[in-house]
Amino acid sequence: MVELPGFFELYGAVKFYSLARVLELDASGAVGRGVYVLRPGEAEEAFRELAIVVPIKDDEIMSLAGVVAGVPHAAPLVIVSASAREPVDQYRHEVELAKAVHERTGRGVLVLHQRDPAWGEALRGTPLEAMLGEDGLVRYGKGEGMLLGLLAAAWLGARYVGFIDSDNYVPGSVHEYATAYLAGFKMMGGKRYAMVRIKWPYKGKLPGIAGDVYLRRRGRVSMHTNRVINLALSVMKGVETEIVQTANSGEHALTLDLGLRMEWAGGFAVEPYQLVSLLRDCWLQVEERCAFREGVEIAQIETRNPHLHAERGDEHLASMLATSLGTVYHSPLAAARVREEILHLLEEHGYHGEPPAPRVYPPPAEAGNPQRLFEEFLSASKEAVYLEPRG
Repeated sequence: MVELPGFFELYGAVKFYSLARVLELDASGAVGRGVYVLRPGEAEEAFRELAIVVPIKDDEIMSLAGVVAGVPHAAPLVIVSASAREPVDQYRHEVELAKAVHERTGRGVLVLHQRDPAWGEALRGTPLEAMLGEDGLVRYGKGEGMLLGLLAAAWLGARYVGFIDSDNYVPGSVHEYATAYLAGFKMMGGKRYAMVRIKWPYKGKLPGIAGDVYLRRRGRVSMHTNRVINLALSVMKGVETEIVQTANSGEHALTLDLGLRMEWAGGFAVEPYQLVSLLRDCWLQVEERCAFREGVEIAQIETRNPHLHAERGDEHLASMLATSLGTVYHSPLAAARVREEILHLLEEHGYHGEPPAPRVYPPPAEAGNPQRLFEEFLSASKEAVYLEPRG
């Protein structure tokens, strides 16, 4: 059961709904007011249209196994790996896990490697050739992996595609995310161009020896990215807002139609760039650029399960913050006041100079038929594994 958003704000063709909260994880038989209830029978059928993409890079097999266990059985599952092949072939272990899950449960799983040479053959000569580095392989980066997962979801015939990070040690949260995706899409009335972004209630890192878990309400990067985007909107519109609560939402889902027709950013810029590019194209430059004249709707849902992930240290915090804020800094959203605030924030975190501009890829639809493109990759690949669902 999800409460209905209390209000929305409109920016050109982009509609942001205010934050909604999960009220009950199991609302069977419930009759509430001002809520949307996803019925069990409705959910089971709808999950067949929701492909779940799990990007992974050298995360613990234990956490990946938990994430896979949390994905609803009926949902097509795609694992996009950028994990090391040597000295230990981590990808081989990820494939073995997928095969073991398929053998025991019969669930369908598609596993592919982001650096598979077959991608070079499939993407070369298309607008998505920009994803290839000088070595002819797809660049490392979270955004690149998610974009490949979108192509896989199109090949699987999905209507929606949801992304869930692999470094999650709470399988229950994975199931809640997937259910919240469906509830959000249904709540918005099945719009063609829609997105559901998750705000976790708490986030914490698994401690080392003699450490304690500390649950934070706000992410150390997302709290700043949210504030900067809201500041940009406030300055542009002349009305203060705090509508954006999910700028760095790794857990989010979108309709396939939206994903195929919007630009994508590489690396960790991918999540905030989705919002920035839509606001640029369908608000500030709606007459020249917007491909979604009927409107894009964005739901934001706060879930109940905390997100616990492994401790990785703080050394990359400033770089991740710069990457996120660079999406705003190098966009028409950034008035002089906003750019000054970004530079001040980065200076406080030890980052000197302008943030990097995002590496941007064109809408996947410009590369032609996405199903055919993925079929070309699959036929040339010696590493991808597709395990068809049984039953």
